[in-house]
This record gives sequence, C-alpha cells and structure tokens, in this order.
Amino acid sequence: MIFTIYHATPYKKWLIPIFLITLFLSIWLYTGNQGKLLLTGFLIGLVFIHFHFGFTGYWQDFWLHKKTLGTRSHLWLLALGSLLFFPALNLLPQFGFNVAGAIRPIGINVALGAFMFGIGMTIASSCSSGTIRLLGEFKIRYYWVFLWMIIGGTFAASHIEKWLNLQTWGVFSFATNIPWGLGLFANLSIISLLYYGLVQYEKHHHNIVSPIFKTQNTLKQLKISPVFWASFLLVILNFIVLLLSSHPWSISWIFPKLGIIAIQETGLPIEWDFWEFTAINDAALSKNWTNDSILLTTLGMFLGVASYHLSKNLTQVKSNVKTQGVRSIRFTNILIPIIAGSLMGYGATVSFGCNIGGFFSAIISGSLHGWLWLVSAFLGMGFTVFIKRTVLTK
Repeated sequence: MIFTIYHATPYKKWLIPIFLITLFLSIWLYTGNQGKLLLTGFLIGLVFIHFHFGFTGYWQDFWLHKKTLGTRSHLWLLALGSLLFFPALNLLPQFGFNVAGAIRPIGINVALGAFMFGIGMTIASSCSSGTIRLLGEFKIRYYWVFLWMIIGGTFAASHIEKWLNLQTWGVFSFATNIPWGLGLFANLSIISLLYYGLVQYEKHHHNIVSPIFKTQNTLKQLKISPVFWASFLLVILNFIVLLLSSHPWSISWIFPKLGIIAIQETGLPIEWDFWEFTAINDAALSKNWTNDSILLTTLGMFLGVASYHLSKNLTQVKSNVKTQGVRSIRFTNILIPIIAGSLMGYGATVSFGCNIGGFFSAIISGSLHGWLWLVSAFLGMGFTVFIKRTVLTK
C-alpha cells in the first residue's frame, strides 16, 4: 500500500491527505484521553521530521555561522504560543478546564541546570526533542545518549533537595501574576526586541537576512518558510496537550521517572535518598505509563518520527548502494554520549525542564524562569563552542 500511495498519479495524490485526516479523526473520536495524547505526540513527531525542525542545529547556526533563521523561528514559536496560552490559562478555568502553565521558581538551580543542558546539547548535537527524533530515525548513537539522559536525570533526582535549597527569587508569570493582557504585551515586547536584534546581527555579518516571509510583487506571491509552519503547528499541538493533560507539553520528566522505575523494578542495591523528589512527585511517580501524559506524548513522538522515517525509506528507490565494513569503535564515540547525555539529563531535571518544558512551554506560560532557562542554556552552548574553538582545536 505504501508503494501504491507513493507512486500514485498527481491526480490521485490529493486523496492521500483526505485519507490521513479521516483516519486521524476516526481514531480521535473513538479513543480515550490516553489515545488522544499518544496521537498528539505522533503528530508532533511528524512535524519535527517533516519540517526538519529542531533547536540545537538552529542555535549552532547562530554561534558558528552567524545565521538566525532558526532562532527567529523559535521566537515565532514563542510569540504564537503566547498569543494562545496567555488567554487560555486565564479564561479556560472559567469554563471548567483545569489547566496550569509550566510556571516554576526563578533560582540558581535553573541557571546552572540550563547551562549544563546547553553544554550537553552542544556536545551531543541534539537536545531532548532532538534525541527523541533521532531515536525514531534509529540512530544507534542516540540510544546511548538517551540512556545516559535517564541516568543523569536519576542522579539529579537523588540530589534535588540540595538544588532546591539554593537561592530562589520566587515565582512570577506574565500570564497569571499581572493582568494577562499587560503580561502578553510584556512577553511579546521581549520577543520583538530579540527578533530585531537577531535580524540586525545577521545583517551585520552577511549583509542579507534569510527571510521567513518573502513577497514577490504582490501578497498573492507570499512565500512562507517551512520553519514558520512548523512553529505554528507545534503551538497548536502544545495547546492540545494542555487541554488533554491540564499542563503544557514536556519531555524531561521521563528521565528521572524511568531511572527510578528501573531501580525499583530491578531491585538494584542503591541507597540514594529520593525522599524529597518522590515526596514532590508522588502522584506522578505512581502513575503507570498508560496514565502518564508526558510518557504518552513522548512515545507518540517517537512513533510518529519512526513511521515517517520507515515509510520514506521504503518508498525511496536506492541505487548505487555501497556496502561498508564494520567500523572500529573509538573510545571517544562511547565517552562523548555519556558526557552529553548525563549533562542534559541532570541539567534538565534540576532546572525544571529541557528545551520543551523549560524553554518553549515555560515562556508561553509567561514564566520568568523560562527566560532565565533560555539565556543560561544559550550561553552554555556559546561557552562550549568557544572552548572547542580556542582550546580543543589547538
């Protein structure tokens, strides 16, 4: 069937989207909340792989090549998300929806944890969502990275009390602590200033700026970059996650949870004190995977990427395929994923999230800690790029 669809005539190919939409709507209507979350994650995975959307690569374009198209698309992600989430977090409870944003305290743990995450994502060339995508593309190296993200997150869970005892400056959200209209204006103002700065930065270095929107003569010839469509769709899907699970999209929670479950199920003789972490997250830890919205959306994302990847490879005619001998495994090929995965898992756990929960979902929830997370992780990448250029290359 895959071959039949792929090689269909142009006249018949328009039936494919209709078939897929009908299929997804049927699943949506006749499945429970868990199925809807799994399906939403599936669609998130399709968006990531189809549009080649990500975070690490776009940030590296900024630091290495002075290109800002990707980072500007992230600002569109934040702007569109803010326009949707600010009113939703304030108005939906009035209609019986029990929703809450990704709002956490501003503290040293956020700054240091996000900085660690930025270092880790630079070394691994992926972040949390990027790693899930690469798992779906069956990149073996990233299964090793993912394992160490779990181990790093589990270590962080055992130390969480010490991290939470560090200096904090309270909780503040532009969406909930002040009138949401005023807060939305403030959030969009920050985003606009950053957008202007990125445009000027790229123009200064290249004398030209890669456009997200491009017009030729008239608006009828408006061309929109795929990164914008990816941002738009991810905002909509994050909003669906909010409606289904009462909280925005997140990933990093799975790292300590999977680690703690593994310790409990295997009976490993580990005597770490998880009391503080389990006390804070007792209800979430007690959920099985079919009731854990974060696990379901993450699994759905993996399945979405894997399905797209497999179908694309099955329908492509491969020619001139050359067989390669078995490559030798270098020590650095083992060590680098260990360091990168550990830093990302540990950093995400102590800083209340990764590039999804700590950055995307936090900022569109108006949480000031999300901005601190972004700055810290971005500087973490900049620091790592600087070290690689000035020290490791000599």
